Amino acid sequence: MPSFKTVILCVLGMFVLPNISAQQRFYAQSVENLYYALPGVCALTDTAMTNSVVLCFNVVPADTVPLIYRWDENRVLDHIGYHFLADDASIDNAIVQFIERELLNAILSVDINQTLITWHENGLSVQLNGTQIKQSLLQNKKQLLSLLKNNSGIAINYDGANYDATLHCASGQELSFHFKADSELITGMDKKERDARLFFQLKNHHAASDSITDNRAAPDYSYLKLLRDSLYVDKGSLFIIPQINNDLVYIRTDSSYNLALNKSLIAESFANALLVPMGNDYKINITHRLYGNVVRKYTVESCDFDDYFLRDYDRYFGIESLEKEKQLTGTLILSHRNAGSIHLAFVSVTMDDLLNGGTLEMQLYSNIPQQNVKTLFGKQ
Repeated sequence: MPSFKTVILCVLGMFVLPNISAQQRFYAQSVENLYYALPGVCALTDTAMTNSVVLCFNVVPADTVPLIYRWDENRVLDHIGYHFLADDASIDNAIVQFIERELLNAILSVDINQTLITWHENGLSVQLNGTQIKQSLLQNKKQLLSLLKNNSGIAINYDGANYDATLHCASGQELSFHFKADSELITGMDKKERDARLFFQLKNHHAASDSITDNRAAPDYSYLKLLRDSLYVDKGSLFIIPQINNDLVYIRTDSSYNLALNKSLIAESFANALLVPMGNDYKINITHRLYGNVVRKYTVESCDFDDYFLRDYDRYFGIESLEKEKQLTGTLILSHRNAGSIHLAFVSVTMDDLLNGGTLEMQLYSNIPQQNVKTLFGKQ
């Protein structure tokens, strides 16, 4: 759960923040636009280096607007939005951030008709109690804020192609958002921006020493399926085709089970090492192919790579070829759980390097829209 620093800013200037606009950095034009649309007194600095909530009195006259700011570890402002969830119930994910951003856009908008046109063009339908939201409600900022305050939380449903997110508002009212699982819409960033952010964040990310753990629940060993001899599999799920999956293979010794990672089990060890953090730290030389034929080359530690993708991504892996004394090659899929996109990585490594902390080579293609993925694997 994210930590919050709450700051109260008032229009009378009970305390004044320095003008740091020129120093603020952004990944997304949408976030920059929101930042500069806010009253200067609400332009919170990044000194807290954490998620921060600002209660600002002069966004809407004679009313309070709670703003959420999120900076990443590089001191870049990554998100601004209307903070509609209580601190102790915050859900820090892409869908909530999308709604936070759209609500703040509506509150700040001086042209509600254009806002409604943009929502329609983007495939976003906003309804109040099952009926399309009225322009008059969005124009009456105080009425809109009254609806949003004292809500009891949000329910998010996903059918594999579309999201339905319902905010439970005061007096039993429901404000619903219906939209497609489109990465550009959800993140508020085009592919060029998303690629640049991934490059900068991944290149500079460093895991905390105690943070590297597999986020998939420990298996109930009684449900492991026998493969052969003393090998058992924890069946995961597949990614479009059976050959790309996240199955994990264990070796049973007496009554204990351990993930396979040795030279006698090349395929199983290769897959395990690419799917979960296993303590076999190695270097990853990344050739990152970004939007516009831009190529960036950089090296990261596998522990930092694993940690960066740990929370928001499902991992899948498929083996291409195995040459025990030469190269092992495979395809790694990093699928974002909310944003409707994947990162595709072609990896190559020797078994010795994999086991002994050597170097893995990776060709990384980032932010491929989920709707285009089937075509990559020959399915229309």
